[in-house]
Amino acid sequence: MNYERNGEKLSWEGAKQVSKVMMAQLKTLTPEVIESLDAQDGVYIVTYDGSALGFGLSSDEEEKVVYVGISKPNSSRHFKNGSTGTSTLRRSLGALLSARLELLPIPRSNDPEDVDRYDNYAFEAESEQLLTDWMINNFKISYLTLDKENIQPFYLGLIDYNVPMFNFQNNPNNKYGAQIKDARRRLAAEAAKHE
Repeated sequence: MNYERNGEKLSWEGAKQVSKVMMAQLKTLTPEVIESLDAQDGVYIVTYDGSALGFGLSSDEEEKVVYVGISKPNSSRHFKNGSTGTSTLRRSLGALLSARLELLPIPRSNDPEDVDRYDNYAFEAESEQLLTDWMINNFKISYLTLDKENIQPFYLGLIDYNVPMFNFQNNPNNKYGAQIKDARRRLAAEAAKHE
């Protein structure tokens, strides 16, 4: 596919077209789909069609893009147990679902030299599994393989067009970012109590 680019970002119309194509190719999060994220260069979108995340998201069965990512060798970590400490997507989603799923945040490490061990909290093993199960049952994913020089323009264009709630960088129109960050701060403080 050839899409018009506008400097360092995919054009609005191009991002709209790419989003439409990707939405038509959504897949459930099977182990094979998750592992395939590590084996290709490109971008991916994560979608959700329910209301459990709050923020007025309705369960009108219309998929909404909630995250845009760049496929690279460790992208599958977002959808696997034990990786919340290195995944902004998992920490943010866990912060929103912590009460509903009764998730227990813990420091990501016991190393006193790890200054981010509370802010980049993890969850205890059972909570990690609950979060992973929720993601597999509620999220869908689509990816687009790209030449390396097109990855960043497509990534930025898709964020700009879709304004996904779990992308904070390069997403100035994210109206949920501040609230999600507040929820994450609360869990970080709770993680510090479980050292």
